[in-house]
Amino acid sequence: MLKTARAIRTSHGLKVAFDVESPELPQLLRQHLKLAVQDFLDASGMSLGEFNGFLFHPGGAKVLETVQRVPDLRRDDLGYSWAVLRDFGNMSSPTILFALNQSLKAAAMAAFGPGFSAYFLTVDL
Repeated sequence: MLKTARAIRTSHGLKVAFDVESPELPQLLRQHLKLAVQDFLDASGMSLGEFNGFLFHPGGAKVLETVQRVPDLRRDDLGYSWAVLRDFGNMSSPTILFALNQSLKAAAMAAFGPGFSAYFLTVDL
């Protein structure tokens, strides 16, 4: 059950302060992630089609399924995130670093942090 939530989109990503039970996280992502990603892309002068892949925090299957569906990505686009979830599980915020370590060709990354916040950056490897 979503107890309290407040989403703030910034040019650097999505900041959400909330007290939420994990089953409600996909709902929060469905409501706010698409606009947060678009704001980041607009501020960067980029589009989704410019990326070879994406690294999103593998916070669980429902989180990755939602992240994949919201901006209409393919499962392969999140291949490294799915592999880390399968091999290591969700290890909280540092999990994104495992996904980064697994990828040498990915070009975009988003991490979900404490109190739930999402930060976006481009990576040219």
